Amino acid sequence: MRKPYYIPYIILLLIITACGSYQNVLSDTGSISFNLELSRPTTMLRAAAATSANVCTDYGIVFINAKVINSSGSEVSSGNWSCSVHQGTIEGVPSGADYTVRITGTLTGGTIAWRGEVSGVGVTAGEITPAGIITMVYTGNDIVPPEIISITPSDQGAGIPVTSIITAKFSETMAASFINDSTFTLTMKNGATPVSGSVSYDVPTRSAGFVPAANLSYSAEYSATLTTDIEDMAGNKMESVYSWNFTTEDPPAGPPDVPAGLIAASGNGQITLSWDAVPAATSYNIYWSETSGVLKTTGTPIPDITTNSYTHTGLTNGKIYYYVVTSENNDGESNDSYEISSAPGSIDGALPTGAISINNEADSTESTEVTLSLSSSSTRGISQMCISNTTTCASWEPYTTSKLWPLTTGDGVKFVYVWFKDSTGASNAEPYFDTIIHVTSPP
Repeated sequence: MRKPYYIPYIILLLIITACGSYQNVLSDTGSISFNLELSRPTTMLRAAAATSANVCTDYGIVFINAKVINSSGSEVSSGNWSCSVHQGTIEGVPSGADYTVRITGTLTGGTIAWRGEVSGVGVTAGEITPAGIITMVYTGNDIVPPEIISITPSDQGAGIPVTSIITAKFSETMAASFINDSTFTLTMKNGATPVSGSVSYDVPTRSAGFVPAANLSYSAEYSATLTTDIEDMAGNKMESVYSWNFTTEDPPAGPPDVPAGLIAASGNGQITLSWDAVPAATSYNIYWSETSGVLKTTGTPIPDITTNSYTHTGLTNGKIYYYVVTSENNDGESNDSYEISSAPGSIDGALPTGAISINNEADSTESTEVTLSLSSSSTRGISQMCISNTTTCASWEPYTTSKLWPLTTGDGVKFVYVWFKDSTGASNAEPYFDTIIHVTSPP
């Protein structure tokens, strides 16, 4: 039998707790502690040892169970805990000799597939007895490599929605830590760069899922691949790489969607705009102005941009510039995006700066709904804002330069506060604010 695959950081110091925190209240009982070492599966005929430092994660060990057995075969104490906890104490063991400490590892779904024990343990009343190292080994007899039994989308499938999640179902329960964005990838056919996304494994359905970070491209062929580094619970690897192809749906008729997720990052004499890519778009248009309220019908155009970012140069530091973006394809141009603004500057890394004005700096209003004019600038790009009638920020939303806002009820001076957040998540500590007087009947 192969010796346990021993790596110091895989040793899990498990002092197992059977009844909560340690309280030695009985004069004729003691406690048992031990170190736990986990062996790699002995059935690894094709597999190399796992690279993860956490064997619990590698092989899906959820619970560790412990029993103390006397020389007559009767259980005198027990306990169980999460494999990830790694610490505890077996308490209330009667003083005596020749005890056996028997431990098992329970997998997701309740299967017990790891076992180990140590015998000849003596317990002294009022003391904690170390039982030494107990090696848990895999006790299953699985030597069959895993297979993929179903996939979504189907191989050579056509018209696949660009919002699809790519899944593969296995013939048996797999070791979750081996299914990741290195072993499960998606690439555009003949493309060199994998599609960005997240990978997960669902134990009950034995399925791996790849969730793209953004919608897939229209009318594009993709290839999904799972490598032979994927292992089952017994350490058996897939015998060969599994790949399949599919083609996404054609773009819908009509103009593409309005661009979202606008960010404006200021630099020395320039502003860099970026936005979320629109799947059906073939190009983008930027419209800008030095005054708020810019539209595609009134702004100065920067047309035919083929990427979802653009740097506007030759600007004056400190001056505020306003922008909207549209997307375009053969069926037409989208509506305007929401407006965004920024002011060029030469200082990098500073917290966002900004301003707020209520009803174009009016002194009073009879309406409880007002129009806020907002502006902010950061060398790292403004992405979000938070508006409140109090000095507490409640929720963040995409940054824009104009917004309708409800005041609090009643007459009197009303405050409106705003915070701005840049693309790194940094925000101004103190809010910017403006005031206006609400009057039911003006004098």
